[in-house]
Amino acid sequence: MNIRFLRTFCAVADKGSLAAAARALGLANASVAEQIRALERSLGASLTIRRGQTVTLTEAGQAVLGSARAIVAQADELAQIAQAGALRGRLRVGAISTELTALLPGTLRQLAACHPEIDLKVVPGTSMGLLAMIETGDIDCALMVRAPFALPKSLSWQAVRLEPLILAVPAAMREDSVAAAIKGAPFIRMDRNAWTGQIVTRYLASRQILVRELFELDAPETIVALVSEGLGVSLLPDWGITPPVGRDLRIIPTEDIRYSREIGLLGRRGPASSLIDAFWRILYDEAAR
Repeated sequence: MNIRFLRTFCAVADKGSLAAAARALGLANASVAEQIRALERSLGASLTIRRGQTVTLTEAGQAVLGSARAIVAQADELAQIAQAGALRGRLRVGAISTELTALLPGTLRQLAACHPEIDLKVVPGTSMGLLAMIETGDIDCALMVRAPFALPKSLSWQAVRLEPLILAVPAAMREDSVAAAIKGAPFIRMDRNAWTGQIVTRYLASRQILVRELFELDAPETIVALVSEGLGVSLLPDWGITPPVGRDLRIIPTEDIRYSREIGLLGRRGPASSLIDAFWRILYDEAAR
C-alpha cells in the first residue's frame, strides 16, 4: 500500500475538498484525484463522495481514516529514526505578532547554528487562529498566548515566559498611578474577544476601573504607536515594548503577577515532537537572555 496515497487521503479528509488538499500538498488537483482512485482500487472500496466542490467520506472512508492517520504518523516517525538521532526535517511554526519581533529573531539565529538540517517555516497569526491551524494540521506548533481553556491531550504546552501587564502612557503624562492615568485619558483597548484582551478586561473589573474607550483593536504594536502619538493610554503585556522611531512613551507597572500573559509553545504530539522540543529549548533560552 502506498503511504503517499494514504497521506493524500488524510489531507482530503481534513480539508474537505480535492482542491484544498492539493494546495496543502503542493499537487495538482488531478494528481490528488488519481491517488484517491488508486487507493480505493487497492482497498476494493469507495472512500469518498464528491458533492460539487466538497468531498465527504463514505462509511468505508470513515472506518479506515483512523488507521490511515496512524500509518502515516508511523511512517513519518520511521523517517526521523532513520536519521540516527540527527534533528532534521520540516517544522512549521506559527507565531503571534509581538513574538515575531521580540523572541523569534534570536531564536532563529540559534536554531540555524545548532540545527541547520531543520527546515523551518514561520506563519504569523493570532493565538486563536494559530490554534485552529494546529488542529487542522496546517502548522506543527505555535508561539502564542496560553489558551484560557483546557486543550485536548493530543496537544502539548511548553511555557516560555510571563509578560507582566503594564500601562503604556504618552511620554508627557506625569501620572504614576495606573487607575488615575486610565481615568485621566482616553483608553485604547486590546480587542476584548482576544485572549490578551480578556486579561485586560479581568484586570479592569478587579479594580472596578471605568474607561473612556477611544479605540478597540487586536493589534498591540499599533496600539503602542497610538499611545506614543499621545492619543490615549492602554493596558498591554510587556513583550519588550518599544515605541516607533522618533516617538516615546512611558510604562507604568501594574505590579500584579496574576494578570501576566503566559507565552509558550503549543504543539501537536507526533512525528515532529523532537523538532518541537528542540525549538522550544532554544526559545526558552532566548527568553531567559
